[in-house]
Amino acid sequence: MTKRGLWLFPSVAASRLVAGAARAEAAGLDEYWLGDEGPARDPFGVLAAAAGVTQRIGLGIAITNPYLRHPMITAAQAMTVHELSGGRMTLALGPGGQLALGPAGVDRPHPVRAVTEAVKTVRAVASGRPGPGYQPGPEPFTQPDLKVYIGSRGRAFQRAASQVADGVFLGGIPLAVLDEVTALARSERDIELAFYIQLATTPAAAEELRSGLLWGLADSPAYIHQALDLDPARLGPAATALAAGDPAPALDLVTPAILEQYALVGSPAQAGAGLAALARRYGFTSVGISAVSPDPLAAVDAAAELFQAFDQQI
Repeated sequence: MTKRGLWLFPSVAASRLVAGAARAEAAGLDEYWLGDEGPARDPFGVLAAAAGVTQRIGLGIAITNPYLRHPMITAAQAMTVHELSGGRMTLALGPGGQLALGPAGVDRPHPVRAVTEAVKTVRAVASGRPGPGYQPGPEPFTQPDLKVYIGSRGRAFQRAASQVADGVFLGGIPLAVLDEVTALARSERDIELAFYIQLATTPAAAEELRSGLLWGLADSPAYIHQALDLDPARLGPAATALAAGDPAPALDLVTPAILEQYALVGSPAQAGAGLAALARRYGFTSVGISAVSPDPLAAVDAAAELFQAFDQQI
């Protein structure tokens, strides 16, 4: 059975995010993911609290990077949530983007190697064995069944996931490249595939998403720009204007057709049917809605309504 979930950016009060996890479980969702994008609420702390108010729902972080904290520390934090939740934690690692690394002025040298080694380090810590940058001490804390994913839009990361990870988290991936991306993720091993997409059920929501998509497009690899027929030279000036409060260049660049590459547009019933069709086509292990929302409870309710239609179609 395909699992169903919600991903949230941790930009609102931690107590509301914890309440969102409890609401998601009560609504029948199977997964509750938080982002880790720079100086926002600490997702590990939030999920540790969420573990105490839930019993069944899977808890995950997507995506954290190996540059802002040592992978050994990341492993220990994820393992703590895993222990508190009775084995419900999944950790997704990726290279990080400007939203996460920019405020700290941190570069990301050799990102594929760094992420691959971070996966190996987390696995080593979780199993109590030596690994890159880690030598276990006496009687180490271990959680050997902690799942470790890779999440990134880059092709090389999909190949790396197929080689070393338990799964891949596909977020911010346009539909136009899903055939290629899923094939790469399964090129060496049949790993788990989590696919998360945005939702716009009203014209106002669609308009808001269009301008917000610019940030992800500006940080996307060249092959995505090519697939969408986007001129990358226009992304920088549009981002500068958007940061200054002028969304017009972003809206001119991110057309409604591009929005439909990144979001389910329409009623909850239409969106649920569309997501079910994607799940059947690609055999996703889990699917869900990515929401940048000031109200986690409303985001849960919207996802739950969509999944009513999804369940009828899958």
